[in-house]
Amino acid sequence: MASLELFRVFVAVYRAGSVSGAARERHLTQPAVSAQIAALEARVGEPLFRRTPRGMQPTERGKLLYAQVAAGVDQLHAADRTLRGRVPGTVPLRVGGPADVLRVLLPALTGRLREGDTGPLHLTFAADAALLAGLREGSLDAVLVARVPEDRALLGTPVADVPFTLIVPGNWEPAPADRAALGGWLNARPWVSYSVEVPTTRRCFVSVLGTRFAAQAALTAPDLTAVVQAVGLGVGASLVPRWAALEALRSGQVAEVPGLGSAMPSARWTLLTRAADADRPDLQGLTGALRDRAAALGVSSGS
Repeated sequence: MASLELFRVFVAVYRAGSVSGAARERHLTQPAVSAQIAALEARVGEPLFRRTPRGMQPTERGKLLYAQVAAGVDQLHAADRTLRGRVPGTVPLRVGGPADVLRVLLPALTGRLREGDTGPLHLTFAADAALLAGLREGSLDAVLVARVPEDRALLGTPVADVPFTLIVPGNWEPAPADRAALGGWLNARPWVSYSVEVPTTRRCFVSVLGTRFAAQAALTAPDLTAVVQAVGLGVGASLVPRWAALEALRSGQVAEVPGLGSAMPSARWTLLTRAADADRPDLQGLTGALRDRAAALGVSSGS
């Protein structure tokens, strides 16, 4: 009978797509992982993976074996977690994401604390690359990202589809209703942006307004709160996720360019967890809370 450790290593390689990723997951050396996969393949009698430039690609036999053993390995992982004291409510729930997004979603996170069904909450603000590294290495339990990587070791659950909106200072004259005229009108005015590259803004101008983005940059700040505040102060116009401008829109500090509706781009925010943690009640509760918060903000739950 093949040992349980062989199956755990096999599932780790399958999900990570590489020997190195599985070695990190299982806290083994790469030669040790390769040796265990070779031992399991010898037991099965045929290859379970193809070694390719893109990593370890499962064969048909490998896919079949994964379907047979993955659930059992995850149950074993859950039991081991319990033995090690990793029970919801006793250890921190470590969540990472962009500061702007987590700030807006904070009521959902703190609501879980008030209900008393989770332990202390540890938040990490970082770029996607650092967040993904922390999740894979085990220093984070869940991360919010806008781009989901191809990684079989991670499980992605959409929590919000957030539309973007064009905002201008509340005291500017009304924007033209014609989209072609609107593009020229905005390009003739100063612009406030989150980044120098403004990729979403450039795509929006071409796909929605039918013209290239050519507005003169007045202020660039990697913080959506600062961007919206600058627009409210009359510095210029901007394209932002609609939730970031809700309070300023309600107070009249900024105005939303009307008539664009569903033509505007949107961003899907996804909560990533490790596939092996799919059964954790605290992570399932977190997903539900984030979706409820998204609905309260008037954006889709992403389901």
